[in-house]
Amino acid sequence: MIIFLKIVCLVFVGFIHHAFADDLQKQALDGDPQAMCQYANALDQAQRNEIRKHAYILGNLGCAMAKEDQFALGGHENIPLIKAPFSINQLKKEAENNVDKQLLIWTLYANGLSVSKLNAFTWLKVAAENKDCRAMTILGALYFYGYILPQDKEKGLSLISEAGHTYAFAKNLYNHLK
Repeated sequence: MIIFLKIVCLVFVGFIHHAFADDLQKQALDGDPQAMCQYANALDQAQRNEIRKHAYILGNLGCAMAKEDQFALGGHENIPLIKAPFSINQLKKEAENNVDKQLLIWTLYANGLSVSKLNAFTWLKVAAENKDCRAMTILGALYFYGYILPQDKEKGLSLISEAGHTYAFAKNLYNHLK
């Protein structure tokens, strides 16, 4: 009886692990930068590096990509991030006229800090419409890779190119993607 219970427990744990892995993969492929970074750990080295690079480009500042990619792209400049307790309602109110707060909402989502994808994406688009080069770069990458939005490499490259006029990370990313 004890052996039977151990087997049932192992099967149950395996099922839960498989279901979690499938959910993580779905979230990663749907463009969740936090899930992408976690999902990358289950992949071979080449795939892992590519998915981590995507997560970093999309604003997951803690997702370490390969050294050569880090060197080629450089780092995000002035992407805001707070870890202290925050009120999303207060942030949304502050974001109405502040591109840094608009981008902050996306960055919190990209780093797994209690912001819904819908809120984050809405404010990312607003920041990009306000010509924030950092937001335009991230939105361009979402289009280029086909995360959250239908894939449109031309539109993605156009946004990244425009941002690259004043943002070194975007210029490097554009050259890397072309």
